[in-house]
Amino acid sequence: MHNTAANRSLIFFVFSFFLIINLISSGGHTDAWDGMVTFLLVESMATKHTAKLHPDILTIANSNPKDPAYTMAQWEVYYNKIVAGKNAVWGALEPVYSTRSLLLPSISVPFYYAALAISLPPILVIPLFVNSFIITLTSLVIFCFSLEIYSSKKIAFLLGLIFTVCSFILPYNTSLFPQPLQSLLIITAAFFVVKSLHFHSSFLCSYDIWQIDNQKKSLFFASLGGIFLGLSVFAQPTSIIVIPGFVVYSIFSMRHNKKSLISFLLTLSIVLFFMGLVNYIRFGSFTEFGYGSYFGTLSYNAYGGKTGLIGLLASPGKGLIFYFPVVILLPLALKYMYKQNRWLFFLIIYIVLVHWLYFGTLNDSQSRFWSGAIAWGPRYLVPVLPFITLAFGTLLARFRQSRLLLKVSVLAVCIAGFIVNIPGILVWSEYGTIYASDREGLSADPTSMEAVTWNPNHSPIISHIRALMDDYIHLISPEQYLHTGWHYITYGLAPCSYDLYIFCEFGIIPIVVLFAIDIFLALKIMSNNVVASIVNPIRKLKIA
Repeated sequence: MHNTAANRSLIFFVFSFFLIINLISSGGHTDAWDGMVTFLLVESMATKHTAKLHPDILTIANSNPKDPAYTMAQWEVYYNKIVAGKNAVWGALEPVYSTRSLLLPSISVPFYYAALAISLPPILVIPLFVNSFIITLTSLVIFCFSLEIYSSKKIAFLLGLIFTVCSFILPYNTSLFPQPLQSLLIITAAFFVVKSLHFHSSFLCSYDIWQIDNQKKSLFFASLGGIFLGLSVFAQPTSIIVIPGFVVYSIFSMRHNKKSLISFLLTLSIVLFFMGLVNYIRFGSFTEFGYGSYFGTLSYNAYGGKTGLIGLLASPGKGLIFYFPVVILLPLALKYMYKQNRWLFFLIIYIVLVHWLYFGTLNDSQSRFWSGAIAWGPRYLVPVLPFITLAFGTLLARFRQSRLLLKVSVLAVCIAGFIVNIPGILVWSEYGTIYASDREGLSADPTSMEAVTWNPNHSPIISHIRALMDDYIHLISPEQYLHTGWHYITYGLAPCSYDLYIFCEFGIIPIVVLFAIDIFLALKIMSNNVVASIVNPIRKLKIA
């Protein structure tokens, strides 16, 4: 019982630490496209009790036809008709199934009801909390996963911190993009699959099920792995591309435990079948996810693909090495990972490569297709961030024995990642777009997206820094954008100079208090007293 209490305390401290960071840095508003449609689906589910996007919800009913909420609803009706093979007429509104996946709106519904219960606008509460919780849970899973494979609380905590503040994931708490949820589900699936193989190597992040025999524990974790992997497809259909890697990994790693393998494959198949059934109910086909011809041009092109492959790695505006500099040391980290666990090495390298190859070879050299368009960094590569972070732990595990050059390199890429992504937190991506259009003249450039991607002078990193230096956000008057194509700007925090909801609403004192709490939590997490009661039993066990 005492072991369980220590276990829960550690998890609570870790979760609270990362949640505070996410809430401090959240702007409490959503992006203009995916996020807006997601919010409209949440409101439809909460008030109309339907999975369809309903035009009679308050946000649409009270909007002007020029407002983005109304326009988004028109687009969803238009593309639904195309997918259904019907005559698509622009302008008409009716209840339709959206092209967006339903999992993120579904888990956001309780936040909608909570907002109503405390008399706060749901359009504030949902963007403020939903992805903040999701990213926090991802950090917690990375902590547990790292503890499982490195057996070091310090390394596990540092990796969770690197993922949270040194990668480009943090600005995504101010959004309702589905990629953070997709990322959480995929890394959780990987954690439980590994846990099914080494279910007794670490007690710290497991459920209190120790009265169950080892075989049943393995089946339990393998089943969870299959469920979460299947759910990742509910979050974002592109998760299908990682399934072959998981299947190969499970076949080879579970070859001596066929019951666990069958359990993983069976639960995965059941969830995928249910996903197909949902597709059939919504769009009349098991394999139609709602995108239809909307993304019909997004197929491999031998000429345009090369551009995307280079761009996802090294373009100034969307390159992974700029937004997550840790990736520079990934080859060395993977070398050590191969020596430690070759099958996990295979899974990590597969997930990274398949995302890079799939999105980098979309049929069009225009970066708006392969980059994730108006978002901070390469949005479609968000799911690879936890796996890169996990592999990076092999360098931390050798930090004390490493040469000075490697130590300096590790510290440099972590610090660089933090510095580069700070502008993405302080300046909302939509404000960055306005700044580039207004001050940098990109509104008159028909190839503005390409300029943002390839021209270092127009990279969002540089543009956001300039916006901060010019105090541009302070000059924005939301009223001037009412009922215009830029109406979503009114959801932001302008004229507050920084895109931090808690700071803008309550001032600097709550931020200082929350940082003090975070320091206290960090000390508790790193303290041996929290888990002293369960360290000795762990040391007596060997990894299977």
